[in-house]
Amino acid sequence: MYRLFFAVIVALSMQGCAYLLESKGGSLKDIDKDDIEREFADGTRTLPVMFLDTESGKGIKNKESWKDAEFRIYTPESRTPKYEISVKGRGNSTWSFPKKPFNIKFEDKEAVSLLGMPESSRWCMLANWRDRTNIRNAIALEISRLTSLEWTPRGEFVDLVLDDDWYGNFYLTEKVEPGKLGIHTNGFMIFIDMHYDKTYRFTTKIKKLPVNIITESDVSLDAKKFSEIRQAIDNVENTLYNSKSEGNWNSLLDVQSFCDWFLVEEITGCNEPTHPYGVYMYCKGDGVLRAGPCWDFDFHTFRPDLTGLINGKSVWFDALLSKPEFRATLKARWAELKPLLEDRIPAYIDDTADYIRESETIDHQLWPIKHNNRNGDEFLTFDEAVQRLKLSFLQRVAFLDDYCSAL
Repeated sequence: MYRLFFAVIVALSMQGCAYLLESKGGSLKDIDKDDIEREFADGTRTLPVMFLDTESGKGIKNKESWKDAEFRIYTPESRTPKYEISVKGRGNSTWSFPKKPFNIKFEDKEAVSLLGMPESSRWCMLANWRDRTNIRNAIALEISRLTSLEWTPRGEFVDLVLDDDWYGNFYLTEKVEPGKLGIHTNGFMIFIDMHYDKTYRFTTKIKKLPVNIITESDVSLDAKKFSEIRQAIDNVENTLYNSKSEGNWNSLLDVQSFCDWFLVEEITGCNEPTHPYGVYMYCKGDGVLRAGPCWDFDFHTFRPDLTGLINGKSVWFDALLSKPEFRATLKARWAELKPLLEDRIPAYIDDTADYIRESETIDHQLWPIKHNNRNGDEFLTFDEAVQRLKLSFLQRVAFLDDYCSAL
């Protein structure tokens, strides 16, 4: 009964397609590349398909060790070469979910452009299992791209066929790395996050923030460099919170980047920084700390029931919001960003939802959200969830307009 029911659902969701995916034990098996080619040829498919084959043929089982694999991406216009890569699982809580995300790396740091995105040797495949819409990360990163933040990861949706089994909708993105921001020996990148699991880490003296130092995969830090980074972060914090400090806080921070990063978190309703989780910052060797890049929005974001200022006390923003100069810059940045957001994001939400609609239908049948009702839309239809996301965006814009106008 289940197999028949599932096959009917898939057939209805893929009306007009050249093939019918079959269900065997809840998985979609033995996908034929020729069928995908025919779908592209007859115009019934537009979403790219990644065919990824692990050396073992048994999928991606852990996030501790890299496994050999190869992949090709098919699009309506082209087929990539067959790339030899390594893969392993990724994420903290996301790795515990049924649909698992993973990382990709090209050997010898070979930088490759995928789906028109800039060349990179490291990529992430985000599963978005917690997100009923599948588009929260994409929308949030598009919002970030409208700001003046120096770099925001690019991403593209793909359907994944893993070891010949249909595995669902994934968001292929650039990996956050120091080199993407031109950070080399003189600079550094940190990740303020409660998981506190990087090789080089420390807690700040005043706010006890868990600081992870992000390095390139083959780069180690000597004691001197570690001490310099720790001293730089503690100096920023001391200047912000110690009334006796003689330092000039706004010479240590790129104020505009902190304003823009804060606005992205507030627009999306992301409360991860309050723990804190997911807060990137970096310095390019000039003594100025910058906020960003933005990352990780699939969880507890775009909720219409979240009201008021969400991150006013996260990280250092309680101190920053007490500074007249910061408030003035925040107000000015909002005045510039608001018309861009209102002009572009509602249509981007609709267009992105339409683009992945057929893919999402199959994905949700493969990977139903049976628990973890954290975004509040897990048991809605796709269209209901997308409209709820858009409502949250509009409500947050209205709130921030009132908030910033009063600064």
